[in-house]
Amino acid sequence: MKKNILVITIIVVSFLFSIIATIISLQNYDSNIISKKMKDGYIPVSSKFTKIIRNAKEYVNGIVHLNQIINENKRLKEQLEKLKTDRVTIEEIKSENQKLKELLGLKNQIGEFSDYEVARVVLRSSEAWLSYFIIDKGLKDGIRKNMVVVNNQGLVGNVVDCGANWAKVETLLDPDFSASAMVVRTRDIGVVRGNLNLMGKRLCELRYISKDSKVRQNDVVITSGMGEIFPKGIVIGKIIQIKNDKFELTKNILIKPAVDIENIEYVMVLKKVKGINFSVGVR
Repeated sequence: MKKNILVITIIVVSFLFSIIATIISLQNYDSNIISKKMKDGYIPVSSKFTKIIRNAKEYVNGIVHLNQIINENKRLKEQLEKLKTDRVTIEEIKSENQKLKELLGLKNQIGEFSDYEVARVVLRSSEAWLSYFIIDKGLKDGIRKNMVVVNNQGLVGNVVDCGANWAKVETLLDPDFSASAMVVRTRDIGVVRGNLNLMGKRLCELRYISKDSKVRQNDVVITSGMGEIFPKGIVIGKIIQIKNDKFELTKNILIKPAVDIENIEYVMVLKKVKGINFSVGVR
């Protein structure tokens, strides 16, 4: 009985020693020493058992490696998305800076006595997208009703209402808008008005031009300076169509505005117009 216990004890100890020796070998200890001990009979390891242990280790290492790849892939994707976002942000900043530079370039055109406020469009009506918009400057910035609104392309409209931090700008496409105008080449004087039927086409009309006028397509139309609101010389747009009215007394003239009303982002509000030598876009 004691002999059997001794034999079992020896077998168990040998088995445990075998496992310990295998684990040590799998943990990259000196393989030459382990191999020598195995040859000397110190480690009675079964080749099948070793293969199972090796496969298990490779499986675990594979899982660990896969997780590392997944984490690295996620990190690289996050970096790529950030780079894309940063690039978009940089391009947007560059675009805004360019628009502001073009807008501020008007200062040289309107003279040293000009007084203006640069503002950003912050709100548009879904029902009257082309008719008016709201800017981020108001009474506290010196903005008042009837002040002229322009950009580097030409006439945008005028202020029709304002609060402390905002102002409503009526565009030249609005049916209520009107401004005295002049055809640069012929010097004919008329009135530019918005028209509800033309607004959807991004056009306005020039009225009260004589049927005998020599105006023609592509003639430039500017503000005439007559009246109390708009100074002379702000480009309004170009003539694209001319027809005599039904009474054959005047011409019905359609104008394509110089300003892209639909996509305006920044404007300049003129707080002073007397003495301004305005020649935006005049050819």
